[in-house]
Amino acid sequence: MGLSLVQSLFFYALFMVLAISLVSYFVATAPPLPEAQCANIVSAMDIVKGRLVREPQESILNLWKCLREYKKDNWWHTTGGLWLVYVLFKVFGPFGAGTSMALSILIGALYDEFAEPNTGYSLLAHVLGTSGEVFGGAGGWIMSYVIGREILLHFAAEKMAKLKEEMDKFQGSLFRYMLFLRISPLFPNWFVNYSTALVGMPFHYFFFASIIAIQPAATMSIAMGGMLRDVGEEGLDLARLAKRGSMMGMTMMVLSLPLIPADDWNKYIGRIKAFFGKGKEKQKEG
Repeated sequence: MGLSLVQSLFFYALFMVLAISLVSYFVATAPPLPEAQCANIVSAMDIVKGRLVREPQESILNLWKCLREYKKDNWWHTTGGLWLVYVLFKVFGPFGAGTSMALSILIGALYDEFAEPNTGYSLLAHVLGTSGEVFGGAGGWIMSYVIGREILLHFAAEKMAKLKEEMDKFQGSLFRYMLFLRISPLFPNWFVNYSTALVGMPFHYFFFASIIAIQPAATMSIAMGGMLRDVGEEGLDLARLAKRGSMMGMTMMVLSLPLIPADDWNKYIGRIKAFFGKGKEKQKEG
């Protein structure tokens, strides 16, 4: 027998309290933040209220100045704390909606370790950002599988019906449907994490499709953070920004190619062949 709506909401609230307690304990036992650089940073409650999304430039800049100084002497606390916050906001998706891009930009601005020599893109920042996104989403999937059915059926019944309707169009190719959900704006990211656990989507499809689909967006956000770091530390260098921007665009294009469905690939290739075939026919006629 499954959980009732009241029981499901109780456990959701309980898990959230446990997560807040974990973050509070981490903050309480960590070395103190430098007051001079961290006086104006956003708090966790500010993020929940949407300040990070409403004022991304100011919020990210203040956090970067604070954590850049803090990271010098407390690398492990900075890295572990930032990754933990990222994961928890993904697990409790509705309360962290819209924060992924801002946090990815912040990670890109903070970390320059293991940088690719031509673009300065940090591989460490990429691992932190993508792993936080994937493992946070996986945590939301697992939690929803355990306690989420009645909550979603009560508060998002129409979205659940729409998700199932779209899923029926992809029968025989659930992995492709999972990729479609990850790159499509049809549903919010947090809803995809929660709902796919309840409609028969295998967890390994969810996990590996998330790894693949997140690459272009993560690369863009982290590269933006790296450019902001360079501007903040070295001033505005238009030539360097242009180089970084062009390399980022090329990388985005390459990473996006595997996300194009096979049927669409075949259509495009067929059109290209048909186009060149007609061209050859005209040459022969001439």
